[in-house]
Amino acid sequence: MGITEQILADHASRKDQDGISWFTDDDLKRLGIHDRLFTIMQTVQHTLRMRKARQVVESEGFTDRWSLQDAH
Repeated sequence: MGITEQILADHASRKDQDGISWFTDDDLKRLGIHDRLFTIMQTVQHTLRMRKARQVVESEGFTDRWSLQDAH
């Protein structure tokens, strides 16, 4: 399973009522992903854009986490 698929599966299992899940270094470690937080964010963001997916990646100004959000 690729990184984006891991992130999407984790998002699906723990997103909140607004369709948002946050990812930190600890979350990536839990998933067995060992790259830097914002490197993974960029990878996921690029892949989702290429797929024209229904999720978007946002940092909302935070430097210690980023979110995956279901677009409506």
